[in-house]
Parts: sequence; C-alpha cells; structure tokens
Amino acid sequence: MTPPALPVEVAYPGQAALGEGPLWDGDAGVLRWVDINGQMLHELDPASGEDHSLLLARPVTAVALSASGPLLLALSDRLARLAPGEVAPSDLGSFRVDGAKVRFNDGKVDPWGGFQVGTMHHGGVEACGSLYRLAPDLSVAERIPAVTCSNGLDWSDDRSSFFHVDSVLGRVDRYSTDPGSGEMTGRAGSLAVEPPGIPDGMSLDADGCLWVAMWGGGEVRRLTPGGAVDRIVKLPVSQVTSVAFGGAALDDLYITTARDGLSEAQLAEEPHAGDVFWCRPGTSGRPTNRFGGEL
Repeated sequence: MTPPALPVEVAYPGQAALGEGPLWDGDAGVLRWVDINGQMLHELDPASGEDHSLLLARPVTAVALSASGPLLLALSDRLARLAPGEVAPSDLGSFRVDGAKVRFNDGKVDPWGGFQVGTMHHGGVEACGSLYRLAPDLSVAERIPAVTCSNGLDWSDDRSSFFHVDSVLGRVDRYSTDPGSGEMTGRAGSLAVEPPGIPDGMSLDADGCLWVAMWGGGEVRRLTPGGAVDRIVKLPVSQVTSVAFGGAALDDLYITTARDGLSEAQLAEEPHAGDVFWCRPGTSGRPTNRFGGEL
C-alpha cells in the first residue's frame, strides 16, 4: 500500500543556495534556519511571513539555542556565538577542523545540553569527517570517526537511542546511549533508506518516528521505528535538505531546500528550489533543546 502524500505549501520564498538547519525557537515564535553557501543566518516569523537575515563572513552550517541567551553557530571550520543585537559572531574557543578537507555540516543540541555537530568531506568521497560534541563546559570530544557526510541527528525521548545519518551510506544508524550521561555505548542497528534520493536532515516526532529529508528525492519520509515508510511529503523541488517541527503546538513541519548545483533548465522546472516549505504532518514534534553551557 502506498503511504499517503501530505500537501505542502511555501512558507517563505527564500530561494536559498543551500537552505539547511531549521529549528523552532518557541520563546521567540520564529523558525531559525541557515543558507550555508549563501552565508546567511535567517529568522522567519510564520505569523507575519517576514524573514530577517544576517550575512556572515563565513558559511554558517547550523544554529542552536542556548540557555544563556546567545545563539550557538557552526561556521565552516569553527564554532561561534552570536549574542542578541550583535551583527557578527565571535569565535567560541580554539577548536578547528581541517578546512582544507572538511567543513562543519548539520548540528543539534542533545538532551544533556551538549551541542553535537558533524563534518563532511568537501568532495563527498573520503571518510575523513567526524561527529563532535561540544559539552556544556565548552570542551570538545569526537563521538563518531570516519564519517563522509555527517548529516541528520536526533535522540529518542527515553534518551536510550541516538539516530545519525552519514548521507553517503544511505541509511539512518542507531546508537545506544546511556540515558543518564549521554555516552554512546555502541551501534545498535540501522534503518535502510531506499532511493530515490539520499537521507539528509531529520527530526523525530512525539510518536518516536523519524521524518527524513531526501536530497535528490524531492520528498520527506516518515519512518516508523521498524523502518517502514508510513507518510510522505512530496515537494515540487528535488533537493530537500532538512525538517523541523514548529508552531505553538509543535504540529507544523517546516522543510528547507536548496538550489545549488541545479542547471538553468532544472531551475526553470523547479522555480521554488531553495524555498522554505510548510505542511501539517498529522503529528507533533518535541521542544527544541538548548545548549546548557555559558556562552
């Protein structure tokens, strides 16, 4: 039986080069998202339809909220903070990745207040990336080595499972985690993600199902814990990058997309490539975690 396809609308005609990293800021009532290659940090108010953007000096790959106030950013090769009212981020610590080989990619705050963010090989072929964790005390540790394109990540509500995508592998890996400390205790299996497309960003809903954006596949799929696809969001664009639940009841689904790499002919066929989309998924998400350290 074919899963039902959910209708989708344009939430904001962003025309982003590489829209990514959406997250819902419930306190401000806005969707925060980034345009990696456009080097733009965005703030979308769905109520008014207004989007405020900030051009940065480096590509910004992920944004996270913090308990202390400033935004936490992953830039191309470093981490940074951006306090309210500031127009330029400041470097956070001295940790750097090898910008000649990799850049930071997707990132998200875990249930224990740490910021986990991965890297990807520029060419997408060498397993020289890693997933790192910035702890609340601002120390950085490697969590998963030998990654080619670290992408979507999220944690189960009982804190016993961590889900992670290396897009090149075409699957979602599940790792066992200690509910108290968050330490990973081993890979516990994977969920296959079949073509068309490859898995990109993702988010768990309140039912424990994964919503996975399919780069090159033109859709978002909902995977049950057993790996079955039971809902699909079809989009009028091919390069679907990530998803986030938002709205007052966390029952809206926001979807980022990209136009980078598409030919003029493809862009003519996909005029909404790079826009932010919205749909009502029929389920709700969970509140966005906040980084627990002092920024």
